[in-house]
Amino acid sequence: MLFEVWFVIICLMIVAGIVFRLTQRQLPPVQMHKVAPKAASRLVGEFIASSYDGQFGYPSGLFQVESSSESQVVAQEVVGRGSHFTQILKGIYVAVLAVGDSFGCIGGIIALAIAVLLTPAIVYAAVAEVLLKYLLRSRIVTSLQGAGDATTVAFTLRGPVALLVGRRLERAFHAPVLPARIAALTGVAVPGVGSLNAVGITEATGSSVPELAEASLPEAGVPDPAGSGEHDAAAAVPPDPDDGARPDPGATS
Repeated sequence: MLFEVWFVIICLMIVAGIVFRLTQRQLPPVQMHKVAPKAASRLVGEFIASSYDGQFGYPSGLFQVESSSESQVVAQEVVGRGSHFTQILKGIYVAVLAVGDSFGCIGGIIALAIAVLLTPAIVYAAVAEVLLKYLLRSRIVTSLQGAGDATTVAFTLRGPVALLVGRRLERAFHAPVLPARIAALTGVAVPGVGSLNAVGITEATGSSVPELAEASLPEAGVPDPAGSGEHDAAAAVPPDPDDGARPDPGATS
């Protein structure tokens, strides 16, 4: 029963590895202004090489830049050779020899029988680990293209560690998007949101922004949004008709 569960778990892990191997995710391209392709390539390569994932961390969580040029940067996850289970198998047989020396012939035969019984399962796990290292090895391909005085950068991710590091790439190389209200106040254009013109009217671009011009310019008799009442007092008090005819007390005749 235990070996059957062990077999099913490893089979499911291999299936998941195949899915990760065949699945790729492309991040939206980002434009780096005032950066040449050569400088952008070096910047991206250093960032990827310094990134470490500790959440999944298998096979290693570390990346190494394999090739770098002005048009492409390829980074592969560092993977060690062999399997940890081969070291376990070696340790079992070393322990068998030690038991044989300590307990004599009968103890050595019993320990050898246990080692032989466990060998198929350990060898199966070792082969599965080597295969999983190949299937789960992450890869990040960065494509760079010059566009005037800027460089367009696009990332292609493959593997679980690459997907986790991709979130850092999005935060590092993608400009943050301002909320619609703040962008409208500052006059910054937001994708999919209208921009304010000179009189504060929203231009139609598929979506609308709250009419801030009407809210920011209180009319006469309308309560001030700030609650100060200064606009209401100035607008509600009519001018005194006798102000122009009233003599100045400080004037001399």
